[in-house]
Amino acid sequence: MVGLKHEIEDLRMKLRGGLFLSSMMNVTNGKFCAERSRGCSMVQLGAYLAEPPAYGKEPWILPPTREDCVEFLAKECRQARTHPDLYVCLNLATPRLGWGLEAAEFFSEAGGDIVELNIHGGFERYLKQGKLRAMVLPENRSELYRWLDKFSQIEVPVIVKFRLGVIPDYTPVLDLIRNLNLLGVHFNIRNDEIMKPDCKFIENIKKKHQFFVLASGYVRSGKDAKKLFEEGADMVGIADPTRNAPEYIAKIAEQLAQSQC
Repeated sequence: MVGLKHEIEDLRMKLRGGLFLSSMMNVTNGKFCAERSRGCSMVQLGAYLAEPPAYGKEPWILPPTREDCVEFLAKECRQARTHPDLYVCLNLATPRLGWGLEAAEFFSEAGGDIVELNIHGGFERYLKQGKLRAMVLPENRSELYRWLDKFSQIEVPVIVKFRLGVIPDYTPVLDLIRNLNLLGVHFNIRNDEIMKPDCKFIENIKKKHQFFVLASGYVRSGKDAKKLFEEGADMVGIADPTRNAPEYIAKIAEQLAQSQC
């Protein structure tokens, strides 16, 4: 565990200030990530679902056996990793803790770098079970803590992803998990009313907590990214605009570089 803590600190130093391709379900496979990785410090595969009995019934569910799952994820990692310094992260959702831990282990075995546990999405079958974004609700937080405690003990760095607006204040959730050995927290901070990232939310988080914070949602320019970094984001992610513009993140990286000259 001491070794993992040092690894996480080193990883934070390498990733801080970087841009990343944020996951989009049914979109961000290895090929898609590879085509959009220029300018990125990290790309996110998935969201993939760890639910072995449903394999073949729903898209993006990971293969049920170790051999097949490792082989599949290894291929995804090889495709996504366009250069040695690019980190590959698996965005993972699951209805059962054991399945999630097993999938994280398989991803590490396949050569993946980071696992992001998705406490963000709206996959209806999982929401009905109190999973995904429902886990931040007060009645589900003890289970959320138990899950993140277990994930914080595995031999691969873990990020947990939340979504702005599910609850009015994330302070109780972040207070609950602040002492766990997580790489960081990722917030989708898209504000649908103004169609911009909620930079103030990141500022408030960093005032109260020392988490390594990743922010994504409605980032559309170098100016947006710069503002988020100024408010305390450690990494900034871009998703939707890359669907039709493979060089979108590369252009934002160039804008950031020019603004620092």
